[in-house]
Amino acid sequence: MLSKINLKKYDLPILISLILLPLVSIFILPIYIYYYGIVWQEPVMMIIGWFLAGMGITIGYHRFFAHKSFKTYPFIEWVLMIFGSMALQNTIINWCSDHRRHHKKLDTEDDPYSITKGFIHAHIGWVVKKNAYKISGVSDLKEKSSVKFQTKYYWSIALLLSFILPVLIGCLYNRPIGGLLWGGVLRVTLVHHFTFFINSLCHFIGKRNYEMNTSARDSWLIALVTFGEGYHNFHHKFQWDYRNGISWYSFDPSKWIIKLLSIFKLTFSLRRAPEHSIFKAKIATLNEKIISLKGYLNSKNKYRIKIKKIMDKSYENLKLWNSLEKKYNLLKKNNFDKYEKLIYNQKKKFYRMELQKSLSSLMLIFINIKNLS
Repeated sequence: MLSKINLKKYDLPILISLILLPLVSIFILPIYIYYYGIVWQEPVMMIIGWFLAGMGITIGYHRFFAHKSFKTYPFIEWVLMIFGSMALQNTIINWCSDHRRHHKKLDTEDDPYSITKGFIHAHIGWVVKKNAYKISGVSDLKEKSSVKFQTKYYWSIALLLSFILPVLIGCLYNRPIGGLLWGGVLRVTLVHHFTFFINSLCHFIGKRNYEMNTSARDSWLIALVTFGEGYHNFHHKFQWDYRNGISWYSFDPSKWIIKLLSIFKLTFSLRRAPEHSIFKAKIATLNEKIISLKGYLNSKNKYRIKIKKIMDKSYENLKLWNSLEKKYNLLKKNNFDKYEKLIYNQKKKFYRMELQKSLSSLMLIFINIKNLS
């Protein structure tokens, strides 16, 4: 009786499929490889499928549909919808409804995949459990032609691209089962769990350099397998930014592709957090980290005085930089000359250097107080 009651909590088709896919990948695929070996087409198919489905989720479902971090044309929307459907992670409407609610209600009872309910729940438990959440906050998406088409034919599109197509490709080189196992089952399993790690691992371990009062964390390791989605603390602070990894060296293929497409005018109106806002977040977060240290409470007044001076100077520079940006934006409308642009760049460089010095000074104080603790 107890098992029957417990089973009512779960969406059985989804639960069974999410159990079978990894089991087949772990046990059946190795047996197939043992008896029939590996041909080059199969891992290549898996990698290409992983890449396309991953792009569909991170560029399409996430950065475009959920956060509207850039604009594009209907044709590209259709391409992103098709690639995203390959990931077998529900419709755009359902996915974006859950994700927007996650950002709005982070770490609360209304967060669909809250880490406060446990690692397993955040990773996969929320997917297999039935919930009472209604689709909401996605009225802006419902009239898009690609979204309307996907909502109507989702399972046909998803199953065709995820399993039938790999079988057909496998038939071309006389290994339909190999095509299914590599291009279908294994590929879908990897895309699933790498995406799920953003909801679980990126809310469990990692750095919080942009906001302290959140469970979201940055993980370069998860970024490697999710095409840049691992920089999650930054993303939760600046969710509308088309980038997740803001440094030039940050592994974020999704932002590179969005930027590349903008060169060919296929994407436009790319949204990004102002540099001074990012500095402000980093400085404020580091200050919070210092204050939270036990050693800070026991430290001498000299540290507190130094910190206050640094913070006062930082906020003054941030205020001046913000005013500079506003003035620059007004000048741009009037086609300002090269001299004015040169002055703007020099001032911006100065504020950047000053704020970087403030960050370095705060970091040194942080290390010293931490050692005292």
